[in-house]
Amino acid sequence: MNSQHRLIRTHQQTINASPERVFPLLCPVREREWLPGWTCRMVHSNSGWAEPGAVFTTSGERGETVWLLSEQVAPRRVAFVRFEPERVVVWCEIELAALAGGRTRVAITYTYTALDAAGERSLAAQTEAGWQQMQACWESSMNDWLEAHPEWASS
Repeated sequence: MNSQHRLIRTHQQTINASPERVFPLLCPVREREWLPGWTCRMVHSNSGWAEPGAVFTTSGERGETVWLLSEQVAPRRVAFVRFEPERVVVWCEIELAALAGGRTRVAITYTYTALDAAGERSLAAQTEAGWQQMQACWESSMNDWLEAHPEWASS
C-alpha cells in the first residue's frame, strides 16, 4: 500500500482548563457529559472508564464503529484506534500541553487508512471543511461545558 490509501488530519484547540482537568474528559463515558449527541457502548473496561485496552462502540448512520483505547499517559496523551464500517482504520492521537492562564493546548491527529476500494471512497468523500467543523464543535462543546461547571475547571 502507498500514501494514496492514507489521509492525515491535524488540528490544535485551546481548552480553558488545565491538562489535569481536561484529560479525564477524554473518556468515552465522560464525553456524554460535554459533547452533545455523543453516545457509546462500553464493551470492555476493567474500571468502567477510559483505560488502555478498553473497547467501546459508537453507532451512526453509516453503521457501528469499534474503538480501542491504545495508549493513555495522564495528563498528557491518549490514543485510540477506530475501526469504521466503511473499511477505514483511524489512529486518533490527542496530546495535551499546559498553556499560560491555566489553559490547555490540545493537538489532535487522525491518521485514516483505507483497507480497500470502499475505504478509498470514504477517504475521498472527507473534506477539510468537515474536519474543521467537527473540531470547532468539539472545542466549543468542551469549553462551554467547562464554563458551565467552573468547579470542574478549577478543582
